[in-house]
Amino acid sequence: MTEDWRLRRAAKMSLTVQLVIISMTSSLTDVVAADQSLHNINFSDAVRSGRHRRSEPVPLTAQQVLYIVERHNEYRVGEGAANMDLMIYDESLAELAVTWAAGCRWKHPNEVTPYYTPPEYIGVGQNLYATDGPIDVNVAIKAWFDEKADYNYDTMQCSADKMCGHYTQVVWATSHQVGCALHHCTTLQETNMNEANFFVCNYRPGGNYAGKKPYTKGPACSKCDAGAGWCKDWRLCNWQCSSPGTDCSCAAVCYNCATLNDTTCQCSCADGWQGADCSVACQDTHDNCNASPGWPPSWCDDTDKAFVREGCPAMCQLCTPDPNAVASKCPPVYGADFEKDQQTTTDKGDHTDDKEETGKGNLSPTTTFVKNHETTMLLVTITIAVTILG
Repeated sequence: MTEDWRLRRAAKMSLTVQLVIISMTSSLTDVVAADQSLHNINFSDAVRSGRHRRSEPVPLTAQQVLYIVERHNEYRVGEGAANMDLMIYDESLAELAVTWAAGCRWKHPNEVTPYYTPPEYIGVGQNLYATDGPIDVNVAIKAWFDEKADYNYDTMQCSADKMCGHYTQVVWATSHQVGCALHHCTTLQETNMNEANFFVCNYRPGGNYAGKKPYTKGPACSKCDAGAGWCKDWRLCNWQCSSPGTDCSCAAVCYNCATLNDTTCQCSCADGWQGADCSVACQDTHDNCNASPGWPPSWCDDTDKAFVREGCPAMCQLCTPDPNAVASKCPPVYGADFEKDQQTTTDKGDHTDDKEETGKGNLSPTTTFVKNHETTMLLVTITIAVTILG
């Protein structure tokens, strides 16, 4: 585990904000709401009124829950990803967040006991944010997303002495559930903050794997992780769809002589190809495939060894190899809604400026970030170690 503590001060400082991220491993599972014009009711009003002077939970309002989901999906849709999942709210993750926030500790589940992660947090990512001033969930999520300026997509690295793990978790393509909680802490342990407002968001599956990009660039919904190209109108993979309908338009693209099933919106790859859009050659890419010692075929069906199926698709019979396969031999096949989805442009994904939406709060430009903390977690499966990007 590593910690990065940095101090930056701005003139006329009035607030203190703290950010944290943790991401763990992978796991799964539920609705994005329409935009609301109602003013965001956040707990800073209650704090200023003196109703929350003790350490106690501050329940999220319905509007805050809507904003949490909306902000995530709006930022995610703007990335130009081919495999970005729709983010939905999950109460089980929210319950975990309530419990964690109530502990008022500037730590993560895998930091309390060395080399141990509580079972309920396996496969869960986490972003933390704290301030000794008023808080707005929109501002907190924007602060995480704004780290994009310090992330290099091509090298998968943060700028020198900068953090970007909060951003990558927010836009991690396969993270499709979020649940959050607010808590007013008389003292936030492991910090010098008193009367701190503590915001916790949990994600499932967790992201931030070292050596992996947060998403794949390309036509929206053409490489959805679920294998089907169902797309919601915000151009996000709607993994909840099973047939055409509301919020379930087929935007699949099938390459290399593949066929498209219009009912399931799935590509059926020709021999020699694999992947959601059949653009990846069917071949094992890891030296351990079928090696001794190495990864035997019996590991292909082990749910805890997804890395074997990813690295050894031919050995695991996920596709049929064909050494004579030629790329681009046939023209692509497009889903019925592909052109419509790719040409539709909205301002929902355009969040490159610093302007906040009316009625959703703001932080003073003199806000000072005094403590930024990132965590690294090591997931070990048999002899394979996958390091989480911090």
